[in-house]
Amino acid sequence: MSDAHNRSWFEKFWHWYCRAIARIFYRHIEIEGAASIATGDAGLLLCANHVNALVDVVLLQATTTRTIRPLARSGLYLNPLLRPLLHLIGAVPVARRNDVAADLTRNDKSFTRCAELLAADETIVIFPEGQSHSDSHIHKLKTGAARIALAAAAHNGRAPVILPVGLTFTRKGKFRSDVLIQFGTPLNATLPDNIEPFAAVELLTARITEGLAAVTLNADSWEDIYLVNRLEQFFALRHGKYRKRKLRQRFCALQRLIDAQRALRVYEPDRVRAILLQLTAFERLCRMFGIRDYHLTIDARPVLVMLYFARLILVVLLTLPIAIWGTINGIVPYLLTRHGSRRIARSEDQYDTAKVLLGMLLFLSFWSVQTILVYRWAGAWWSIGYLGSVLLAAPIALRMRKEYRIIWSNLKVFFLFLRKRQLRAYLADRRHEIEVELAHLVRIVKRLPETAGGSEREIHT
Repeated sequence: MSDAHNRSWFEKFWHWYCRAIARIFYRHIEIEGAASIATGDAGLLLCANHVNALVDVVLLQATTTRTIRPLARSGLYLNPLLRPLLHLIGAVPVARRNDVAADLTRNDKSFTRCAELLAADETIVIFPEGQSHSDSHIHKLKTGAARIALAAAAHNGRAPVILPVGLTFTRKGKFRSDVLIQFGTPLNATLPDNIEPFAAVELLTARITEGLAAVTLNADSWEDIYLVNRLEQFFALRHGKYRKRKLRQRFCALQRLIDAQRALRVYEPDRVRAILLQLTAFERLCRMFGIRDYHLTIDARPVLVMLYFARLILVVLLTLPIAIWGTINGIVPYLLTRHGSRRIARSEDQYDTAKVLLGMLLFLSFWSVQTILVYRWAGAWWSIGYLGSVLLAAPIALRMRKEYRIIWSNLKVFFLFLRKRQLRAYLADRRHEIEVELAHLVRIVKRLPETAGGSEREIHT
């Protein structure tokens, strides 16, 4: 069987595998701007932020039917497990200056290979930051992406389409969290005539930086990210009504709030500290009683309460037995994956990768062994039935895991408010005070000059 045939077969499996991993590990994946990657027959150079190690490549591949060729640092090829995988998916090795025993002279061959792939209208993904990280902002970009684009333009007589891609995780490292994948606007690859090569690289790198900044959150610290997330929740739930937002809408709101926060820290630092103290005190009190913001908006009229309990009983009766069966057969590999990935991962940005790799290995191993044992004890039909029941029950257990947690939380808060009737009114008053102060801060931001960053993105409440 030829190498090309093997690769074609593996590419189909790789596409399926990436989509399966994405759907299992993440509760919700929202994709914006997918038309930019799906249309046109041209070489495509994806420039993405790099915050989740190998999972970033898996997620990008899961978003499209086009085969994505990642640029991989040469050190990964020293890993005996990753080397055949990188070869099968057509990864292009690139040496970095800080890699051990890196041969930078081989990068010329890698750039030529990239040009050939782009000439064949292939899709390449590069992470211009150079390495995966867990910071609250994108790092200073390396020049590799610009140099590849310029080399491809010189080699092929046409520039590739350069597309910035932003990956934003709601709770990175958490199982069944959400992720937003944004494909930005294709960048302008046209350069002035007679521009020097070094200046051309710097200009194109600056354009890539600007494009990538538009599809990523860039705050000064994780404390700032935490604060703007809390503020966004307050803006989503105001005047007793919750406005459900898509991930893209939340992302835009967080971008505006980050801009506003930077400006307010300069012009109104005392107010920023005061609102942060109010938020902290309010959240500490809510956590003490297990209360979420939306609990303050629940209508506790008798008819609605009866309907809620009827729905609760129906959900439990229909799904709980199946979910318990799925949990019983998956709890051991789940716990081993949860604790083992923490030991394997060297940093926070590697948690998801470790969980994916270790989880697939452990779940497949455990279920295979259990199916074999059932086969030996009860025969083929029972083993087939057992495996089918596990494959059915496991997704239901995953899906209902959060639902049961919400049900339990709602029940505790419902009976808490019955016992402490004044608590709900007290928390609602505290929340209203914060809303009033936030509205005042929004008015201040709108009056600030554009140079402060307050008017670049209008704040909508």
